[in-house]
Amino acid sequence: MKYHFSMTKKCLCCLFGLAVSGIGVALSTRPDLGTSPISSLPYTMTFVYPLSFGMWTVLINALFVFAQVFVLGKSFKLHQLSQLFAAAVFGFFIDVGMWASAFFMPHSYALRLVEQIAGCAILAAGISFELIADVTYMPGEGLIKAIATRWKVNFGKMKVCFDASLVVLSVILSLSVCGQIHGIREGTFVAVLLVGTFIRRYQKPFRFFKRRLVKA
Repeated sequence: MKYHFSMTKKCLCCLFGLAVSGIGVALSTRPDLGTSPISSLPYTMTFVYPLSFGMWTVLINALFVFAQVFVLGKSFKLHQLSQLFAAAVFGFFIDVGMWASAFFMPHSYALRLVEQIAGCAILAAGISFELIADVTYMPGEGLIKAIATRWKVNFGKMKVCFDASLVVLSVILSLSVCGQIHGIREGTFVAVLLVGTFIRRYQKPFRFFKRRLVKA
C-alpha cells in the first residue's frame, strides 16, 4: 500500500529532529569527554577564535555546502541549498543546549559519562526524526554523498574517511594553535559506537512517528 505523506508534517518533523539533534550534540559535548567526529572541527574552532559552538557549526557546514557545489558542478540542484537552513537550525539548538546544560556540571567522571551517553541517545533520536521526515540532510552528509556520487565511492567508506579526516584535522589544529587537544577524547569514540547503535534501536519504535506523517 502506497502512503501519501503531508509535506507540512514532514517539515515539522525535520525541524523537530534538527532541534533534538542540536541539543543532543550539546549534551554529549558538555561533559568535556570529547565530542562526536562531525562536530569535532566546530568545537575545536571555539578554542581558536571566540565564536560559539553553534555559530562555528553553521559556518563550517556552509563551507560543506559550497564544497558540494564545487564537487557536483552543474549537477548541484537549487533545492540542496535547504541544507543551509538545516545547519542554521542545528547550530542554533546546539547553542541553546550548551546554554541550558551549563547549569549542570558534574565533577564525577561517572556522571559525566552518563550525561554523554544521554546526549548520544538524544542525538540519535534527532537523527531518526530527520531520517523519517526525509526532507533535507545536514551538509556533512551532503558532501559525503556528493563525493561518493561524483567519484563512485561507497557512501559508508566515504563516511568513515570523512569523519576520520575531521578528527585528524581537529587534533592538528588544536595542537598547533592551543598546544593541547580539545574536543577529542574517549567520548569521541563512545559517540562513534553509540549514536549508530541507538539509531538502529530506534528504527522499529519510530515507525509510529512515520505513520503520523501520512496525510489525514
